Amino acid sequence: MPSTTEVPIYSSSQIIPIDKRISSISISARHESPEYAVNRLSSKYDSYHGLLYRNDHNRRRLSSTGEGSGDSSTTASGSSCGEREDGSEGRAESDEMERDEREERIPLEGQITEIERQQVETFFKGLKTQVYVSGSLANLYTKSPIDSEWQLKYAGIPLVLLDVGEARSRNKRRIQIVLAERGSCFMLWRDTIDNLSAYQVAGKAFHTMCYSGDHTLQIGFSFDTAQAAHDMWIEIEKLVACPENISLSVPGKKKRKERKPTKPLPLPPKSHISQPCCFQHVTSVDQDDRSRYYSLREFVPVTAFTRMSLSSTPEEF
Repeated sequence: MPSTTEVPIYSSSQIIPIDKRISSISISARHESPEYAVNRLSSKYDSYHGLLYRNDHNRRRLSSTGEGSGDSSTTASGSSCGEREDGSEGRAESDEMERDEREERIPLEGQITEIERQQVETFFKGLKTQVYVSGSLANLYTKSPIDSEWQLKYAGIPLVLLDVGEARSRNKRRIQIVLAERGSCFMLWRDTIDNLSAYQVAGKAFHTMCYSGDHTLQIGFSFDTAQAAHDMWIEIEKLVACPENISLSVPGKKKRKERKPTKPLPLPPKSHISQPCCFQHVTSVDQDDRSRYYSLREFVPVTAFTRMSLSSTPEEF
């Protein structure tokens, strides 16, 4: 059995003693300087940040592409690796959100907002009175037998009123079509729809009817949106389908016997009536709005106070 010193070592290279190996390695003088180590570390981490910045530019954000799915490395939190330290990306997102909010506040052209709809409903709603407000603005035209073209009269919000006829102030059952002014809700025009009105659809967004006071005078409504015109037509058709709404008597219906008037109950004293609760002004109109609203200029007479306010307004304009 040979000893460990006698075991042969098979190698094609020449064996160099350890003391001679160390002496053969040459170490440059610049590697020994501390400036070299600092520069080496700086270049290493600069290349790492450059790689992250390049990857951030290659990624796509869902808000910019509009796609439902994207790169999984894109995160919505502010601690994502691709976010800039100066917060430029966060400012861009906030500016985009503010722009979207401003666009939502701006009403669509020709359409009324939900607040305007509630404003008109509150203005015309009453006891035993149903209100339907159109979803868009409309222009009102008139055409007489001697007119060759339609004549524009008003522009406003069309609505339909159904008086059931069970109130003291509105004791007659009828359907009224009204054109209200946008902003003030004042009534610009109204008429009663009966069996001779012949309300019909003349176009995609144009309806016609005969004026109740003079059936030779035609009235035209030009809606800003076709959907609002269709909804208005459906509502009027539903109301006209009931004969009682258009002053037609139903055969076989017995008339109600007139009851003897009963003695009215005494009214409560004013001391027992509370002040208005949860009151809120829905529509507010001032003398300063005279130049703003058509109804104030045409239907409201000029008083002494109005002359004084009007004399000072031209300087402001």
